[in-house]
Amino acid sequence: MRQFTNQPRQIVGEALAGHARLCHPDGSGVRLSDPASGMRLIIRDDWRREHVALISGGGSGHEPAHAGFVGTGMLTAAVCGELFASPTVDAVLTALREVTGEAGALLIVKNYTGDRLNFGLAAERARQEGLKVEMVIVADDVALPDNPQPRGLAGTLLVHKIAGALAARGASLTEVAAVARRVADSCSTLGMAFTVGRHPGKAREQRAPELGLGIHGEPGARMLDMSTIPAGGEAHSMMDMVVTALLDGHARKEAARELPANGHLLMINDLGGCSALERGVLLSEALAHPSLQALGIHAVVGPQPLMTSLDMQGFSLTLLPLDESLESALVAECGPVAWPGVQRVKPLSYLNLEHVESRPSAPVSVQPATQAHSDPKADDDNGPVSDGQRADAVLPGDAQVEQKLNAVLETLLASEDALDRLDAISGDGDTGSTFASGANAVLESMECCELACGDAGQLMNCIGQQLARGMGGSSGVLLSILFTAAATRWREQGDGHPVKQRWHAALTHGVARMQHYGGAARGDRTLLDALLPALDVLDTASGCVDWAAMAQAARQGADATAEMTTGRAGRSAYVPAEHLAGHNDPGAEAVARVFEALADVAEEPAC
Repeated sequence: MRQFTNQPRQIVGEALAGHARLCHPDGSGVRLSDPASGMRLIIRDDWRREHVALISGGGSGHEPAHAGFVGTGMLTAAVCGELFASPTVDAVLTALREVTGEAGALLIVKNYTGDRLNFGLAAERARQEGLKVEMVIVADDVALPDNPQPRGLAGTLLVHKIAGALAARGASLTEVAAVARRVADSCSTLGMAFTVGRHPGKAREQRAPELGLGIHGEPGARMLDMSTIPAGGEAHSMMDMVVTALLDGHARKEAARELPANGHLLMINDLGGCSALERGVLLSEALAHPSLQALGIHAVVGPQPLMTSLDMQGFSLTLLPLDESLESALVAECGPVAWPGVQRVKPLSYLNLEHVESRPSAPVSVQPATQAHSDPKADDDNGPVSDGQRADAVLPGDAQVEQKLNAVLETLLASEDALDRLDAISGDGDTGSTFASGANAVLESMECCELACGDAGQLMNCIGQQLARGMGGSSGVLLSILFTAAATRWREQGDGHPVKQRWHAALTHGVARMQHYGGAARGDRTLLDALLPALDVLDTASGCVDWAAMAQAARQGADATAEMTTGRAGRSAYVPAEHLAGHNDPGAEAVARVFEALADVAEEPAC
């Protein structure tokens, strides 16, 4: 797979240069060290050395950490190394000299050997020069119970935020360092990933999914056997594994330090490869997990990419016990846009939609059949009867219409795979499943006696509502417009017009409104290329509905789309000609099959 990079050796410098060109919402920004210096320092451009300075950093590849958290209320400076490599002692010392005033400076360091040594030696040299420096080591990883040196992970960012808020309020170095150590000792982090991160210009290392791996791809606590995970429940199972192991580790930490238990903050960190939808699912799973609910999650940070591992397909959870002082520091305003803020957790609530009529979806169907009006006022109805009416009233029926409707539904269901394969040639392969979902919903409606097959206007209006709610995709909306507008025109005409003429006027009006909103026309390689020829046959001088002729016209129209190599509307407009030639448009094919099904069950022309 390609990546949006230039030379791999230049990626860190180029990324920092882009970051340094943007202002924060409060108008401040950052300054970047001269590349000629061989150092990569990011420093607040509004820093006046009046308060305690906060410096963090480490290897790059964890973006937005750490440069993305430099700004008002968080870090004063970040010292960035190469990918997954600690910055040099000279770089850290230079940052200390640049930002440390009389109030002193606090180094916030993740517990990795290279970072401890380089930041530690820089702190010793700075003290020799007379600078006031303290160092806090973050070791929040709880994946390995017997590890004497737990790794520093995403919990480092909570130290940044809380210490930054205290420093901005004017707290002393002693006070800031004490609270920073308390947070570092209190928070617990654990994650899992399906894949490790991919270094620029290199192939991804192939490894099994792991629980508790590090942010540099270090081996985790154990490999996961995905064959034991139920299909369709991956997110649920992964979240349960992570939460169970995290709480075990957090309990060990709490027992040792008697941490407060009056509520926790949960941070959900995308390790770099999760989509926004996946992050939403992870959030839902975490907040619904019984063990986390029992622990008491009062606030959440994320889910966002916060401390990543290049594009690692995974996530981590961090727990921090809260008290009022920590909560106050966490919600304090800050400048860096990479900090997503803290969000309170509330009970899940739903809209009360009992007053809104809810019906399943329905398929495409055109029913030019003789209507048996059991209710003389049916044509004046504004739509389907309500649930309350249904208890005391019987919807008008028509056996011939029900027979035709059943034939259409069976055809669409049987055609699902064929239409999906046809659609996959030029689209996303879902035309068959879209029409089939409508067919299944209409079958359910028929079984519940919710369709007024004996009243054309009422039936079309109901189908229009169902398509809008359940069919999905643009096809569902467009066909809903067709049937809704056709139902309106049917009622406007009244009973004085011949049935065939009334059908043609209603459907033609519906198609016109569909074209108005959808923008397609005959010859644009859409379902109109099969539907319009069928309606042309309906508009003949004969007083009868010739189903066979309509089916033939629809079939000819659908087959003609195979010769159309340029689409001017719908998905075909975005597809190269070589993918269109020789293949029917799937929507037109669906319409042709509908009319063929109607012709098969019609013994003779309906007059």
